[in-house]
Amino acid sequence: MDKRTYAMLAKPVSSACNLRCEYCYYAEKKELLEIENSRMSLGILEAFTRQSLAMQGRDAVVEFAWHGGEPTIAGIPFYEEALRLQREYGQGRIILNTMQTNATLLTDEWCRFFKANDFLIGVSIDGPESLHNAYRKTAEGRGSFTETMRGIELLQKHGVAFNTLTTVNRINMEKPLEVYRFLRELTDYMQFLPVVERMPTQYETEKGQLFATPPGFYSIKIKHPLTDFSVTSEGYGGFLCAIWDEWKKHDSKKKHIQLFDVTIGNLNGIPSSLCVHNPLCGHSGCVEANGDVYSCDRYAFPAYKLGNITETFLGELMEQNRDFGMHKTYGLPEECLDCRYIKLCFGGCPKDRLWDNKNYLCTGYKMFFDKVCHSIKR
Repeated sequence: MDKRTYAMLAKPVSSACNLRCEYCYYAEKKELLEIENSRMSLGILEAFTRQSLAMQGRDAVVEFAWHGGEPTIAGIPFYEEALRLQREYGQGRIILNTMQTNATLLTDEWCRFFKANDFLIGVSIDGPESLHNAYRKTAEGRGSFTETMRGIELLQKHGVAFNTLTTVNRINMEKPLEVYRFLRELTDYMQFLPVVERMPTQYETEKGQLFATPPGFYSIKIKHPLTDFSVTSEGYGGFLCAIWDEWKKHDSKKKHIQLFDVTIGNLNGIPSSLCVHNPLCGHSGCVEANGDVYSCDRYAFPAYKLGNITETFLGELMEQNRDFGMHKTYGLPEECLDCRYIKLCFGGCPKDRLWDNKNYLCTGYKMFFDKVCHSIKR
């Protein structure tokens, strides 16, 4: 059985978006990466589809993950063509389409399309209205909660499968149970992602960057202050621990929280599906609207450009990403390799290794892993 897979994120409209979320790490990319046309052409779509299917294992489930910016801006006809190409080149293979959206542009037509074609939708929502609106603004500066909830109601009306993605930031980290109790009324599947961004240097600001380049294989660590909206390490740990207690008491048989499932899996020796807590990364590339390929969408910076699919086969480009992926483990300090939780954490995301190659969220992770291990042993 050949089930090798790559988890590629496709950016059909680059960083184009109708919202202006304060913590968005992708808003600058069209200008920074010099994407002349922020809408993926049908020629690039054809090359991406054909090459993506060719590089995946013959027996693998092939996922096309559509991200942004806001991917619905590409329009339904774009995705109809994507499905046609998947059928043409897939030759009966199992194919899954997923989309991460802010849900504010959804209509009945979109939802009928999602339902008819078995799309799995991820909705970005940060909790109840006051918490969501703190950072997730419209272009006019209004909170986007009402429009997001209208989109969720349409997904529910049409029976479209969806999960929620919630950023954990400086404001909602103080309200874990308020966030969780709100979300569990909407969905059975949730993700909680920490917001960790640093202020850019002067030369990065001059290039148009909103935040500092993350430390990594091709970039140095620059000790710049964190943004005001970044979660604290202890805040993230406390947020996860509070939700774990609530989930364990009421919902462990009914609700799925990505990090909880991954941690329990790692405890039982089941390889993680989440790159953050996997020993290696480098298999989760990012394909921009113009066909450029980057090591990861969190590393969509010029230093991490692998090439372009119109010039080099996508599978070959991803093979070139091995050093980046291996750095996740090889770049760790001995302190981490000696840690009792190394097989649950694996150093976290390299972008968050802000101090001496150690993850900024280390204290929070330890709080959470300690909570899980003690809870399961009882």
